[in-house]
Amino acid sequence: MKIAIVTLSLLNNYGGVIQNFALQRVLDKMQVESKTIDYLKIPASPFYRYVISWIKAAILLFTSKRRKFARYTHKGSRSKKIQDFIDEHICITEKCYRYTTDLIEGFDAVIVGSDQVWRPMFNYKIEERFLSFAKDYSIKRIAYAASFGVDNWECSPKQTRVCSELAKKFDAISVREESGVKLCKEYLGVNATWVLDPTLLLAKEDYLPICEEVPVCTEKYLAVYVLDENEKLISTYEKEAKARGLIVKKFYADSKSTLTVPEWIAMFRDASYVVTDSFHGTVFSIIFGKEFKCLYNKTRGSARFDSLLKLYESGKLDEMRTFSMNWLRMALGK
Repeated sequence: MKIAIVTLSLLNNYGGVIQNFALQRVLDKMQVESKTIDYLKIPASPFYRYVISWIKAAILLFTSKRRKFARYTHKGSRSKKIQDFIDEHICITEKCYRYTTDLIEGFDAVIVGSDQVWRPMFNYKIEERFLSFAKDYSIKRIAYAASFGVDNWECSPKQTRVCSELAKKFDAISVREESGVKLCKEYLGVNATWVLDPTLLLAKEDYLPICEEVPVCTEKYLAVYVLDENEKLISTYEKEAKARGLIVKKFYADSKSTLTVPEWIAMFRDASYVVTDSFHGTVFSIIFGKEFKCLYNKTRGSARFDSLLKLYESGKLDEMRTFSMNWLRMALGK
């Protein structure tokens, strides 16, 4: 069986890349061949930044500080540290800059997910994440742990109408957040099942080989892994570090990141305590059995944190892992 995976662009985002690795590894364990469509456009490209840049360039045009006008493009790019990990651990197609039906020819099924693939603010054309490009192509369509990110509906009426029609063509739909089940029923008119993010389908032992060449840090430290640093977060990690007698090591996500993916995983492996506002930062704190404090930014979406922490605090993660694996096997017909 050959599976094509449609997910968010694999750019400079640790969580986005590692969840795709995890899904492929799980499918491999099920003896299913998979390949991720390497779509390299930035969803919801921030056009306003280019407008601001053009205005500045125009103002400076008649001064000694003149600069070139920025070229507008939707095409994304990857850093070498992310590309190196993908080359070694993730099976991808040739790069593409638009979705077309021929991308899924030769595959038996398409899996959409995981990550916030169904949140319009992260998807330039949200209907493509519902496989609009597949049209009436005869292929099994599965959503695994697709995420809206939030517990409220963000699609426009037109997007809702189009995506609802496309969702009804899916053979099986699962979502990453408990609230996503209700959103699917109410706005898409389809039934969905709550499952785990694919990273949680693997154990610590599955991730340790990736970072085995990263020297173990013998110095006890508190790892701060942040997307949005603020006074509350700073106050929290300073207080926790002082109480535990730990030094603070701060790590950033996305454009500010400096770690390779193996180094990123080793950060959780070696930390004595973690303070994070990241969903996958929380996930890997749990996977590596670390004490942690999660201070998430609600504007980025709290539903995913609420669902994860509910399972973790209730001690039902193992039960949910078994359930999620069985759901995926049934969806694939394995």
